[in-house]
Amino acid sequence: KAAAWWPPPPSPPPPALPPPSSPLGVSVTTDASAPDGGAGRRHQRVLLDASQMTGDPASTLYDYADSISLDAQFHLVDTISGTALDQAKIIDLCESAAASATCAIGDGATTSELKLLQLLDRNDTIRGDPLLDASEIEGNGAGSGVTVSHANKVEIVARSVAILEEGQTLDELAANVTAETEQKITQLRENTKLQGNLAFTSLVMFPPRPPPSSPPRPPPSPPPPTPPPSLPPSPPPPSPPPPSPPPPP
Repeated sequence: KAAAWWPPPPSPPPPALPPPSSPLGVSVTTDASAPDGGAGRRHQRVLLDASQMTGDPASTLYDYADSISLDAQFHLVDTISGTALDQAKIIDLCESAAASATCAIGDGATTSELKLLQLLDRNDTIRGDPLLDASEIEGNGAGSGVTVSHANKVEIVARSVAILEEGQTLDELAANVTAETEQKITQLRENTKLQGNLAFTSLVMFPPRPPPSSPPRPPPSPPPPTPPPSLPPSPPPPSPPPPSPPPPP
């Protein structure tokens, strides 16, 4: 008989390659406008004058920014002074006064003076008056001796993200992105009714590198086998019968 022939088993698949690491990038945030010169501020805040745009829709700014690929947000700025200013309560009042508004407090705020920033939505109108009045802030326990001013200022925050090319340094990439953003904001000012001198402050943020790939974890150990259920003890073997008596003589 001829021996049976079996084909050899297939080769195991090659091990999977680790996922590629994310490219190193740089994010540049640029604030644009004329410096306000406040002492002790972490950043020099910069603003543009929107006096000529009072009553205009904020979509005018967003539409033009979109047309030049500028990722920007626009904030109206109110200055609030007083005693024992409560930032959390003032933000709540701001967001209640403007439907779906997003409000924040600018850098350098103290309990006696702060800048209230209202993020403009496309559907908002650029106002020429303060969003909150002093009596409203005082009546809600958010401060005393309050004064509120609105100088028709718009703060622009433009955001850019770029990928580091081979042979390029992070400083070179940051400089290129910042210069491009400054050019676009200048173009925005020249083609809308915004006014004012431009000064730029840039913040460069480096994302963390991805963590090194760790070896795969071994599978969990299987649970110990369950012992079989105990059986009742076996009965003792039966006693042997008594010996038969001897036969009579």
